[in-house]
Amino acid sequence: MSLGRCPGQDRRYWKPEDIFEAPCPHCGGMIEFWKDDVNLRCPHCRQLVTNPRFDPGCAAWCSYASKCLGAMAAVYQRQPRVMRDKLEVEARKNLLHHRDLLNLTLKAAGHAERMAREKGVEPLVAIAACFLYDLGATGEHGDRANLAQEIMTRIGLEPDIIDRTVKIIAAGEVALDDPAWRVVQEARRLAATEAGSRKPEAGGSQELV
Repeated sequence: MSLGRCPGQDRRYWKPEDIFEAPCPHCGGMIEFWKDDVNLRCPHCRQLVTNPRFDPGCAAWCSYASKCLGAMAAVYQRQPRVMRDKLEVEARKNLLHHRDLLNLTLKAAGHAERMAREKGVEPLVAIAACFLYDLGATGEHGDRANLAQEIMTRIGLEPDIIDRTVKIIAAGEVALDDPAWRVVQEARRLAATEAGSRKPEAGGSQELV
C-alpha cells in the first residue's frame, strides 16, 4: 500500500509565504528558498547556504523523515534537545503508574541539566542517568543499567554517552571518578529534598507502589 504524501511537504497545502527570498550570508545576493529546501547553493557566489527558515518539526520524530529529508533526517533526530525529549518520554512511559518516583525523576533531570552546563559536564550523560536511574527500581542497579542501555541504544544515543550513563547507573551511590556521577547524585538529592521525601536507596530498596 502506498503512503500518502506528508501534508507539510505536499505543495498543494502551501501558502504564499512558503516560498521566499533571503540574502546570502557570504555575498549578499538574494536566494529564493522553498520551505522544504534544507540547503541551496547561492546562484551568485556558489556557496552552500542553509535555509534560514527551515523547521525540522516532525523530522525529529517521524519514522518516514528519511523519505523527506534523506540523510539530513538523522542529523535532526540526534540533536541533544530531541534526545532529551525522547529520554523524558521513556521515563514517563515506564514510570506512568509511579507518580512520586516520576516526579522525582523529572525534577532530578531538570537540576542535572542546569548543573551539568554550569560545571562543564556533558549534559546528555547527566540527563540520561537521571531519567533512567529508577526504571525497574525494584531490581539491582546492574539490571537497571541493562534496561537503560537497551533504551538508549534504541533511541539512538551515541555509544560514548551510553557507556558513561550505564556506568553511573550501575554504580548507584558508589562514587565514580566522573563529574557527571557527582552531578547526578546532587541533582537527585535536590529533587528528593524538594519533594520532601527520602531519595531511593541504592540497590533497589525503594519499592514501587
